[in-house]
Parts: sequence; structure tokens; C-alpha cells
Amino acid sequence: MNSMMGKILYVDLSSKKIEARETPLDWVKLYAGQKGLGTRILMEEIPPSVEAFSKENCIVLSTSVMGGTVVSCSAKLAMTTKSPLTGTVTDGSVGGHIGAELKYAGYDAVAIKGRADKLSYLYISPDKAEIRECEDLKGAGSFKTEEELKKRNKDDNLKILAIGPGGENQVLYACVSSERYRQLGRGGIGAVMGSKNLKGVAIRGWLDVKVADIKALMEMAAEMHREDAVIAEENEIYVYGTPVLINLSNNTGLLPTNNFQEGVFDKAEKINGESFKSLRKNKKACFSCGIACGNYVVAGEAKVEGPEYETIALCGSSIGNGDPAKIIEMNSVCDDYGLDSISAGGVIAYMMEMTEKGLHDFGIRFGETDKAIALVKEIALLKGIGKEAALGSRKMAEKYGGLDFAIQVKGQELPGYDPRGSWGMGIAYVTAPRGGCHMSAYPIAEEAYGTLDPFTFEGKAKLVVDMQNTQFAKFSMGVCDFWPISAEKLAKLWGATFGGTHTEEDVNKMGERVFNLQRMFNVILGFDREQDKLPERFYKELLKAGPPAGKPMTWEAFKKAMDEYYSLRGWDSQGRPRVEKLEELGIEKKFIELYKKVL
Repeated sequence: MNSMMGKILYVDLSSKKIEARETPLDWVKLYAGQKGLGTRILMEEIPPSVEAFSKENCIVLSTSVMGGTVVSCSAKLAMTTKSPLTGTVTDGSVGGHIGAELKYAGYDAVAIKGRADKLSYLYISPDKAEIRECEDLKGAGSFKTEEELKKRNKDDNLKILAIGPGGENQVLYACVSSERYRQLGRGGIGAVMGSKNLKGVAIRGWLDVKVADIKALMEMAAEMHREDAVIAEENEIYVYGTPVLINLSNNTGLLPTNNFQEGVFDKAEKINGESFKSLRKNKKACFSCGIACGNYVVAGEAKVEGPEYETIALCGSSIGNGDPAKIIEMNSVCDDYGLDSISAGGVIAYMMEMTEKGLHDFGIRFGETDKAIALVKEIALLKGIGKEAALGSRKMAEKYGGLDFAIQVKGQELPGYDPRGSWGMGIAYVTAPRGGCHMSAYPIAEEAYGTLDPFTFEGKAKLVVDMQNTQFAKFSMGVCDFWPISAEKLAKLWGATFGGTHTEEDVNKMGERVFNLQRMFNVILGFDREQDKLPERFYKELLKAGPPAGKPMTWEAFKKAMDEYYSLRGWDSQGRPRVEKLEELGIEKKFIELYKKVL
């Protein structure tokens, strides 16, 4: 007995063929679930060379070995596909209840290919899986889409993934909404859904999840929930949510301000944790979680769960916006129209700087927040300059100039941390498989927010490698980033849910295996060291305020740190995993043979 449901649902929207196949247990043993299982299925289903908007591209929804159980902070759902924004593999995960619901519907994963003739949604339950037309929802926002799908199915308990007009119009950074208040899909997962004429996925489940050792699991779960109570009482993440990071970032000089021109924002106190707490109406928690980091806030007609730190940084300080109500409004518009708020804020900040520098007049300047909110809608609807902004800051810069301050890596706009204030973060950004991203490693916690010197690369390559392995293990097992769990405890939970005996070394090796599998995907497409770079701004321009002021993060120092990183990873000098490393990690031979053809 194990905690997986034993079935993967395969859906072809073109032929309308739907079939359930057995989940290969070897895949779970190697990759655990979520990020790992999703990437493994994607590699099985498509050659990396497939175009992101091709009907042959695949979107994989995946759960984990602990999903749907009593384990705290472990009910996330992952979506994995090829990104239209970066051309790399991309994946995202979302909390709430939908990950558990997919398990209760009887599936470990869902692989979706093809393109529906008409706008449709996928309905999944233990009794049936059907492709249903919803042409009347064309152009609807994600909020209305969710409401309508519940109404027509007469089921308020449906858990739904939905896209807004941004996804339908294939904006390259369109995201996906879940249960209204939660979003995922950096890199344009919502756009891939739109390219498939897939407006949403509605899931309803009621099956039981079995586990290998119920007694051991209940004992560990009870301990974790007791720890939840301590975290909720003592951790500022519970008290304030992620907005608590605004003060930390501003005080350490790395809060993106005016498109990363500075790291200190003079209106930071107006958009910090205390500010948003004053607008909070309630707390929210995901399935089986006692931490409850979610904040339900209202400002005028706008209401969101959050706003999260990244949104505050990119739709706040980075565009010169110090009004919390306007941040909430912009957040809500991004969610409803279906755009990643990080990329949307990053693109708009680039346009503002281009205007102010006189390089190209986009008609918007720093601090013009109402124009920014209007521009979000134009981007989603492909109206006016919004049609070009929908392509992302890198492609805009290739046409209009300003590439050195198009703040992106591999085409994906960076989140809310200036790497000049946390040098290890620079390594993490450029090596994240999905492009500029803070979720594959978070060295800032040990650097600017911790006790390590943030202005040196000494020891940072190893720090990032270790963090990436741990994070990829956590995200493959389904654990939320906010749960401070050890690899040793993850190993025990793996055994209690899925079965078998697992060690701390097994967990870390699994994370390393998943990380290398995603790197393989990208290398097959031609990615290597050449793309592992930060925008020129970070090497050439010094910050003028806060702890990083006057401290140069030079290209020479960064290059040396990357040499060390590749060596520690067992990759060659061009950032390509060596075949011996892949064999050591146990990656399947057929993938290694495919990989060898491009070396």
C-alpha cells in the first residue's frame, strides 16, 4: 500500500480521447511527485524541441506522495510545461485545496495535450473525466470563470484552475488562478492553456488516500501540527504574511525601486506588513495547514489574498507605487485578467524607465499607478502598446533598446530581490531552470536576512547548490516553502506515506536528480553557460543607499563563482551536466541517450 492513487489521466483535447494509465511506481521512487513527477511525465510526452504553443506541447498537473494526507503544508499541486516566455521547462505550484482534490478524484497526475476545437474546460471526478465546451466564457476573467463553472455544475465544492483573457490571448507571462485567490504559472503556463483552448480544469473528488504506515504518519503529523501552532504564534509570516519582507529588504538595501535602479524605497513604510495588516479582513490557510500565512485584504472594490511580497515589490516599489490600495487593485486586476504580477510589474517598470531616459516614450513614468493598472488590462487584451508589452521585457528591449535594464534572466522578469544586496541570489537567479526565479534557492535568507556576508561569493556556490537540491526535493514531495522541514524528517514522511526506507541522503539525491533532469531539458534545447547571466545593470551600476552602497558585484567575480558552481554540480565548464553525473543520479538511460546527441 502506498499514498499514490495509481493512475495518471491522459487527455488529448484534439481527438477528445481520455484514458487512465497506471502510474509507474519507479517514477515515484525516483521523482516523488509534483515538480519531479511533472518533469518526468513531460520528458516522456514531448521532445524538448516542441514549440510551446504547439498542440503537441503538454501541460502536466501533478500531486505528491504526501498530497491529500494529514501532513501539514503538503497539499500543493504542480503544473509543468514548456514555457513560451523563456523556451525552457517551467513549473509552478499552488496551495489551497486543489492538490488534495485531484488525489481524491483518483489521480496522481493529469497530462494534457492537443487543442480543443472550441473553448473548453476539463471536468474530472472519480466517476468521469470529460471535455466540456464553454464558448460563452470567452473573454471572461478568471473570477467569473470559476463562479460560472461552479454554477453550471451545481457544485460549490469544485476546485478550479482558470485562465483570464491574458491566457486566452497567449500573453507570454499569463498565469493560472486557483480557487480565485491563488495563482501559479510563471513563464506563461496560462498562455499554454490558452493555446489549447482550455479555459479551465474543474476537479471534484471524494476517494480516500491510503498510506503505508498510518500509525507513524499520525504521530509525525501530530508533531508537525503542534509545531504549526508554535510557528503561527512566533513567526511573523503568520502575523503579517510575506509583506513582512518589505522592511527586511528595504533595510538591507535590496528592495527593487524604480526598476532596480535603487534598493531603498522612501515609501516602504506605507507598503510594509503593518500597512497591509491594517487592511486585512481575515486569515486563510491551505488544506491541512496550521500556519495560515494567507491574508484576505480589501481595498475599495478590490480584494485579494495577499498581496504577496513579490507583488508588492514589483507592482509597488519597482514602479514607484507607495499606495497599498493601488497595489491591491493592481494585484486583483492581474489575477482576474490572468497575468503573472511579477512579470507584469517588471515589464511596466522597464517601460517607465525607457520613457524617463528618453529612449522610447511609452507614455508612462514611475509613480503613474493608475496608468499601470490600465496597462495591465491592455496587455491582457493585446490593445495598443499592450500587444508588444505582452511579449515581455527582453523582447521589447531587443526592439527598443535598454537591454541592460530589462531586468530578466532567460526572458523571465526577476522577482523582488536586487542581487547586488545578496550576491548568492545572483547565482540562484541564473541557474534556476525556469529562468529568473527565487523559488529554486533562497540564499538571501542566510545572507542579507541572516548572518553570512552578502557581499562576497565565497562559499555561495555551495550554498546555492545545497539549497537547490533541498528545495527541489521539498517541491517534489509537495511541501510548502514556508515549512522549515529537515531532509531527515522528509525521509521519514516519505516512508510513512509512500512506503520503503528512505534516508536524508536519498531525499537530497532525489532533489539533485530532479534539478539535473530540468537542466538536461534546457541543455537539449541549446541552453548553456551563455544564458546564465544577469542583466548588465547588476555588474556595472552601483547601488547608492543601504548596506550594498558602493559595493561592486563585478562580472569577473561572478564568472569565477559560476566556475565553482558548475564544478560542484559535476557539470562541464559550459554548464552542461556530465553524463557520469546523470548516471550516478540514476536518471533513465533513454533520457541520457537523447541528451548525449546534443553534447
